[in-house]
Amino acid sequence: MRALIYVPVVHSEVDLGSMAAEVQRRFEEVFGAHEWQRRFVSVDAMWEGLRHKLLALPLPWHCTRLYQDGLPVCGREPEIVRDLAAKGSRNHQLLGELMGRGATLVGTEDPQLMLAEYRRIQTLVQAARERAADTVAAELKQEGEALLARRDAFVARRIDETLGDGETAILFLGLLHRVDELLDGKLEVRHLIHSLPFGADPWRKLKECGHAH
Repeated sequence: MRALIYVPVVHSEVDLGSMAAEVQRRFEEVFGAHEWQRRFVSVDAMWEGLRHKLLALPLPWHCTRLYQDGLPVCGREPEIVRDLAAKGSRNHQLLGELMGRGATLVGTEDPQLMLAEYRRIQTLVQAARERAADTVAAELKQEGEALLARRDAFVARRIDETLGDGETAILFLGLLHRVDELLDGKLEVRHLIHSLPFGADPWRKLKECGHAH
């Protein structure tokens, strides 16, 4: 029997990349600078909690495959993980630690879909700066939902095609995704934890409060 362990991604400033400054600016406008600082202190503690939970699992690491939100199928996956880990990403540091125990890293996302999503977010940020019409934001939101569904379908296929009998997949993925639903029935799906504290993902918190489209 194949199994999937779903680990919610908690984005740090490193993980947000070039979007970090804009997300921080909008977050502080709504919730204040103190809340932004408090959030990133709590993110570090949350990653430590996720790490302890994962390392406590009785898994045969040589039969475990790692899949990561935002990691493209490109042939340079370990290099990308090492680079982000060196910059301070707790997510990628944990991937490196699990690889050190014998787990296998697998390219997870379609590079073209990732590029389309990056460009969409850039357009969304620019539209917000220019106070664009609601119709523009609505179109970008609809485009984002369609892209998310396509990304999820690709990730689900990728896991199904690369995970062997008796192996376990550990999937690090944001909470807006629905890959677990697409794989239900094909794999035994388990969640490391079922929810994150409100505000753990700054972009999600802005959306839930109606300040991001």
